Amino acid sequence: MSHIPAAHFEEITPTISRMKQLNLKAAFLHSGGPAPGANRVLGGAAKQFLDRHIPVIGFFNGYEFLQELPPQDFRPGRQFVEIDTEVLSRAIDANGFILRTARANPGKQVRSLDDLDNPERTKQLDRILDTLEYLRVGALISIGGDDTLKTANYLNEMCKKRLAKKPDLFFQNAIIHVPKTIDNDYYGIPWTFGYFTAAEAAGRIVRGLYDDAKATNCYHVIELMGRKAGWYTAAASIFARGTKAIIPEDYEGKKDFSFEQLAQDLIVLVLKRERIGKGYGVFCIAEGLADLLPEEEKEAIEKDRFGNLRLAEAKIGERVAKKLEELYKEKTGKKKSFKPQIAGYETRQNPPSLYDVLLTSQLGVGAYRLIEQGRFGQMVTVRDNLEIDGIPFDELIDAETLKVRNRSIDIGGDFYRLLRSIEETFFE
Repeated sequence: MSHIPAAHFEEITPTISRMKQLNLKAAFLHSGGPAPGANRVLGGAAKQFLDRHIPVIGFFNGYEFLQELPPQDFRPGRQFVEIDTEVLSRAIDANGFILRTARANPGKQVRSLDDLDNPERTKQLDRILDTLEYLRVGALISIGGDDTLKTANYLNEMCKKRLAKKPDLFFQNAIIHVPKTIDNDYYGIPWTFGYFTAAEAAGRIVRGLYDDAKATNCYHVIELMGRKAGWYTAAASIFARGTKAIIPEDYEGKKDFSFEQLAQDLIVLVLKRERIGKGYGVFCIAEGLADLLPEEEKEAIEKDRFGNLRLAEAKIGERVAKKLEELYKEKTGKKKSFKPQIAGYETRQNPPSLYDVLLTSQLGVGAYRLIEQGRFGQMVTVRDNLEIDGIPFDELIDAETLKVRNRSIDIGGDFYRLLRSIEETFFE
């Protein structure tokens, strides 16, 4: 990674000069789940293009229309919107992302780099490149998670192959990716946008349940978001004085995870707390624990159209709560209420916090800066005091497996120690 210097406002780089001379557009799209602050990413980047008199468009619903429709079917107001300063102003004032989002994954048939030479497997990706060419798009900025980054990488590689045969294409693989996930498990950036806003919103929900548990002498078992990592669940628990957070990192490298054993471990904590006069608490459980279940149990859980477990269908909070009630009755002969709760979707569209406003705005400006400097096929990131960096896709994606590198909580690190050192296990 290297720091990207800001060009003087009046300086026109070769990339920007070419876009202006050929009247090319800058295009944006957002794919995957929502995250607070996406409109600020759009605002930060689009303003830079508009200030330099480069037209801007935004595709609706991520890759949904791009992967399905032929180029000539695209109409402004239907499949995309022409973005001007008035549209940007409305976007910044809105919570929900104005371009909307979808989970369409045009690269799902690609299993190896060799597949990029297979017309059948790349049919939808080819259609996207045809549409960018048809609409005279000179730069594409995608906002999204793992699958969106992989799609950006596929488009980058395929475009390079096209350029080798026809070097005068309008779209010259000028694609930049902006990392987005409230799970905060992206390698290459210390904090992903929307994480602090969403995790705090979840923390406020958990805090309300903590107060309820204390008042009614019960336990709430709260299922929270986080498929691969526990950042979101851990932060919500820290915010709310959680009794115990259970995250995927706790079981990394271990075999035979089961909710039965988890409940057995938690009932020990419940009984210890009762001995010191605490008959209440909140357990925060990351939904991604469902991915650690034995294969035979996962087979019974519904999957989405992309083959991922529908984690909400696993009902992990409900299963753990029910087992805790059974174990408590078995060990004490008495009844106690363990109430399952879910906190998640309602946290993804909150107004961004100040930090997320600063981060998203800078990521947007940074995405433009990468385009401006001709640093294509990179993910924008920030370091230190929001200094802009770019990371080439091949440093983020394994060349053999094509899987994106993820970043979990280091259970030997200080963030994990923070979580465990302040949990309300035995203190008031």
